[in-house]
Amino acid sequence: MFPILNIGPLAIQTPGLLIIIGIYISILAVEKQSKRYALNANDVSNLIFLYLISTIIMGRLAYVFQFPSIFYENPLSIFSISPSLFDFTSGLILALLVAMVFIQKKKLPLQRVLDSLSLPLLIFLIFLFLALFASGNFYGKPSSLAWSITLWGTTRHPLQIYYIIGLIPVIAINIYLSKKKLIPGQLFFRTVFYVAILVVFLDFFNGNPNNLILTVNLLQIIAWLVMILLVFVNAKSKKKMDEVSNVNLNS
Repeated sequence: MFPILNIGPLAIQTPGLLIIIGIYISILAVEKQSKRYALNANDVSNLIFLYLISTIIMGRLAYVFQFPSIFYENPLSIFSISPSLFDFTSGLILALLVAMVFIQKKKLPLQRVLDSLSLPLLIFLIFLFLALFASGNFYGKPSSLAWSITLWGTTRHPLQIYYIIGLIPVIAINIYLSKKKLIPGQLFFRTVFYVAILVVFLDFFNGNPNNLILTVNLLQIIAWLVMILLVFVNAKSKKKMDEVSNVNLNS
């Protein structure tokens, strides 16, 4: 694709640049969203910065664990910012543990924090998929459609672009729901649910055979599990709210 951006004598890695821009814009969005939810902007900005940096570190460590031979041959590549040497799925999941420790330490209201982070994380995902498109990673299955792209010796579905297009209506829904009076945490849970639906449908086009478990893509399995978990959490939250409402009415 376009992994290198040449500016005069400088040769800049486009994927790394896009990720840095995504982190910067996401943090700007966090500062705006934190005011909406009456949160300390510095705490929330530090949280998302910590989460994104942890995602990068955990994603690299997960990749090293899966493919150690690559780094035996070239140990310095462990410091490379190329997205081709990251397992972002594992990074995003493992970084949640670091974020939860930070939230507990700062005693932040979890539900409101999650709601404030939902839009910035969607914005970051846009830039992440742009970076993956620039590097040619997270590629689609072979295809002969008119909009297919040439990658790794054949024409393929532009999977990264599919995700970017799919995230646009999710962002629009998130902005619309943020103006509604929802139970704290509902905006985040719904946003994650919609992203999970996106993964279930779009990852049918994933062309990486290493992600398959039998005939099912690993990301699709994770997405189904996330949706089931969120349905359970949502039902439990509604039940709790109904119990509180009944107590208030009886009193």
